[in-house]
Amino acid sequence: MKLNLEVHELFPTPLWALDVPPPDAARLNAVLMGEIDKIIEPRPKVSGGSNWQTPQDLHKRPAFAEFAKLVEIAAGSVAQSLQVEQYPMMITGCWANINPTGSYHPTHNHPNNYLSGVYYVAVPNVGSHLVLQDPRPGIMMPGTKLGRLTANVAVVEVRAGRMVFFPSWLRHSVPANEGASDRISIAFNLMFTNFAETIAAPTWKASAGVSEDL
Repeated sequence: MKLNLEVHELFPTPLWALDVPPPDAARLNAVLMGEIDKIIEPRPKVSGGSNWQTPQDLHKRPAFAEFAKLVEIAAGSVAQSLQVEQYPMMITGCWANINPTGSYHPTHNHPNNYLSGVYYVAVPNVGSHLVLQDPRPGIMMPGTKLGRLTANVAVVEVRAGRMVFFPSWLRHSVPANEGASDRISIAFNLMFTNFAETIAAPTWKASAGVSEDL
């Protein structure tokens, strides 16, 4: 007797990625790198494995207005795909990460936000990745060959000009920078405006300055 097997993939976790056209990305990234350099100069010396973060108010600075608008437009498309576009969202935090050779970000999430994301300004020649952790308990089954349906992490390749959105509760990490140049990204959080303004401000904040564990 032959049986027909149907596979139902339940409870997907969405991730959204968009790539700014290369000419536009080159221009925008040059502007962003210039503004980030102004914020971090004189650049502090960091120990191996650590990184540097700007204050989390970049979205409120006129020099980053074009970038903030890009985030808002992209977030509108994400909200539409989730069918929540009728509820306005606001950027609650936006900061740059400067990761020299050897620095990384351990696994973490961004509590009390709805969406989080990252835009890549500069990526070393050696490939860089964003690693997302499977939120389901017990996904690993003993003796099972790792594959798309059995792995407990997913890896997203990143490059300059790419913007990635994901649910803020999703735990994620960034492996050590193995390249010879800095990896520069701008991270951001979004929350429903009414909630953020009238109920509770987001509890997660990046610490400006040298970071040993973020």
